[in-house]
Amino acid sequence: MGDDSLLIERATDLIKCCKLPRLTRSVDEAPLTPATFQEFLACLNATLPKIFDLITQHGNRLLGYDPYNQDNLDFRLQLVLIVTEQLHDPQGPVLDFQTEHLVFRAQISRIYSEGLLENIVLGEGADQLQKHLWQHYQKVLPGKEWMFHLGDLLSFIRICELLFSGLLPNVPELTQSIASLMLSIGISLVEYHDPEYELFGLRLFNVLLNKEHRKLMMDSNIHQVVFQNAFRLNAKSKKEQFLRNLWQCHYQYLELTEAHSKDFSKWSKLDDVIETLLDGLAFEQNLEQSSVLLLYLLKLLTIDLPNHTIDDLDDIQALDNKCHLYEPVLEDLRKLCALEFRNRRFYRWQKRLLSMLPFELEKATSGISREHGRYMHGVNLLFVLVVFAIEPEAIDSTLEAKTALVNFLITFKQHMRDQYGRIQAIRGKCDFLHSLKASVSCDKSISVFGRSVVERYFKDCPEMLTLFGPDGEESYQEDRIFYECLKELQRNN
Repeated sequence: MGDDSLLIERATDLIKCCKLPRLTRSVDEAPLTPATFQEFLACLNATLPKIFDLITQHGNRLLGYDPYNQDNLDFRLQLVLIVTEQLHDPQGPVLDFQTEHLVFRAQISRIYSEGLLENIVLGEGADQLQKHLWQHYQKVLPGKEWMFHLGDLLSFIRICELLFSGLLPNVPELTQSIASLMLSIGISLVEYHDPEYELFGLRLFNVLLNKEHRKLMMDSNIHQVVFQNAFRLNAKSKKEQFLRNLWQCHYQYLELTEAHSKDFSKWSKLDDVIETLLDGLAFEQNLEQSSVLLLYLLKLLTIDLPNHTIDDLDDIQALDNKCHLYEPVLEDLRKLCALEFRNRRFYRWQKRLLSMLPFELEKATSGISREHGRYMHGVNLLFVLVVFAIEPEAIDSTLEAKTALVNFLITFKQHMRDQYGRIQAIRGKCDFLHSLKASVSCDKSISVFGRSVVERYFKDCPEMLTLFGPDGEESYQEDRIFYECLKELQRNN
């Protein structure tokens, strides 16, 4: 046996010590504790530095592709499995079977983020490796077997997200067999009735619903099965990450199925989702969780505005002119909704949307932190999309609707007086200044409402116009304060 072959054989035997083995008892049979993985972690932490040294010294031989000699295939396969099961999610805790050594975690992260793992899985000679990779997952994950293979489960989710979530410039084709495997495992996870594993299932569902796979979803009807299983989770855990994945799943499904529908007369799945979303917002007082629900309400309200994307409550972008600055894009959106765009898909919900405006504003004005400022940006967008984008004939002219608008206005004006009073006392506080920027932007939206929209709602009550300021004679005080905030922020940065 040559030196190279001996090196690869020993390196392969060594790297297999870093792979989490099959559990002796499934997660269904006994609760997992740190003690469950104590022996494995001791072996892992002793072996990882040797693996990193081997890759540094013999990387070309261990990781390179030779069409005439693929004796390093198993080493490359094991490295992919280990990196994807040991990679720490910065948004979550370190899992019990993952190394806690910061140096090792940093090296694993570099392999994943700097293109080495991508090159192994997608680069030259990757077809054979992918074939073995999917065969491995098909062996250890179907049915209830995943309960014994938690490392492989996490690895599978990470590989699916890497390849098929649109993270790469060229997304590989998702085949029917892999999609069916993802669906099967995803359903098993969301049916396990444990928030941690339900979240894993939602992550797989979100990969399947990515717009890159629209044709496969429509041809196979997988998206309908995904939605049915995800929708059952609406009453489940309310942790922020869970909510974000759940509502991303609903939103992607509606993008696939409803965005192109123009018949708004019939009740649709979108209406089911909106009803659930509004119920959630009405009873949610936690600002972090409310922020997720409000974000996806805004994303749905702009489903017929493909030029505008809302990635966060304070992040709206215009795709046609490639503008990423919040205020210029919002100024364009105000004009569009006041003069042209009519959001007919949501007319049946206008009464309820109007009634919730004062309550969402109350959440935003309950503090002056940056999070409260972000929420105010969301309320600002909600006000524009709900109140501006409607024909006069479709407006709910009941006293209840008018009262909601007046309550919103009075509450906001009081909030602005409080904010102006804080300017001198809190000057230099970045969080407050970010919060104030959101309030100023919302004040500008109300000014536009007073100039261009208010008569649609109060045409029979001209005395109400005085609440919105004299028509055409705004002092533009909000602009002055807005630019003062910007200058102050620049000084602090």
